[in-house]
Amino acid sequence: MNLSRDAYEIRLLMEQESSACSRRLKGSGGGVPGGIETGGPGGPGTPGGSLPQLVLKLRLRVLLLARVLRGHPPLLLDVVRNACDLFIPLDKLGLWRCGPGIVGLCGLVSSILSILTLICPWLRLKP
Repeated sequence: MNLSRDAYEIRLLMEQESSACSRRLKGSGGGVPGGIETGGPGGPGTPGGSLPQLVLKLRLRVLLLARVLRGHPPLLLDVVRNACDLFIPLDKLGLWRCGPGIVGLCGLVSSILSILTLICPWLRLKP
């Protein structure tokens, strides 16, 4: 459940960052960052032009995700901690087999991040 909350927070922050970035671009009169043109002859209607455009959209989404997570350390720590907490029950239930070292490492990382959020309250994700 916590990962779904994190995904919701990430989606909201990505939408806010995307709209803020598009407003900045419209205000400055510029195009897509980095001078990449998304339209033209390789558009979605032409055969063979959709794959590079899909790769470009995916790359922009990943860069936006990295920018959002870099700008919000509490969210990044919560995502990593919850992802680590997910592997332990998946291994015990036999749904995703991983070695005992991976399970131990995930438990250690989760515990360290939980202690870190107790020590530094500003790193705790606010509801």
